[in-house]
Amino acid sequence: MFKNRILFFFLLLFGLSSGLRAQQFYRFRADISVKDKLADGSYRLTMGKVYYDKIYKKIVYKLVFPKNETLVIQDTTLFTINAAGLMENRTRTMLIPEFTVFHLALTGKLFDYGLRAMDSDKPIYKIGKVEKTKDGVLTTWVPTEDQFKKLFGDIKMLNKNKRLDAMLFYDKDGKLVSRQFFKNYVNVKGIEFPTEVTMISYAADGKQNIQLTTYKNVIIDQTDEDEIYRYRIPITKSIGAKK
Repeated sequence: MFKNRILFFFLLLFGLSSGLRAQQFYRFRADISVKDKLADGSYRLTMGKVYYDKIYKKIVYKLVFPKNETLVIQDTTLFTINAAGLMENRTRTMLIPEFTVFHLALTGKLFDYGLRAMDSDKPIYKIGKVEKTKDGVLTTWVPTEDQFKKLFGDIKMLNKNKRLDAMLFYDKDGKLVSRQFFKNYVNVKGIEFPTEVTMISYAADGKQNIQLTTYKNVIIDQTDEDEIYRYRIPITKSIGAKK
């Protein structure tokens, strides 16, 4: 999950603004397990805990399986720290902390993935159509201008009971490239959070990768473990660490 290529257009679309309600919550922690079924038929399991502080905008994964290591995502950089506390790797990532279910849930924007909260004179997306279906309310978001249509495709969003249930992403040619499903919500301190998130991504050859992320023991605004939320990236690298 954490080192996979993320669909670039999905992460670079929007600037989010936080409302008064959103300012009440700033920390998220949960046990996490990620099951991947890759296009080649292989499987992969990752387990641990995830921490996020919207003030520091750091995502910290304390993993215990398949091995003990810490992954920190900050400023589009992924740092891998081994069990000895030494940096093993540092790479660029398209995963932006503000574009995660953690940040969107804490800021109260998950129900529409922040699309309505775009704070821009020239928003990239606008509502094209709203339909009531037997499954819920289906909203189609379309690029606002021709220049954006050359880069981005439509986004379809299904809401059930005012909760985000599913999203479909299309490329500029109208081809489906990704589906996401948000299930089994819990309410913690007024925060609505999906404890099962499934992502299905499609390659150009039609092959697909399926990823199921499960969250348990969700904690909002934890007051201890500050050293993890503020995790300091070690300066010392292990022998053979990549730049």
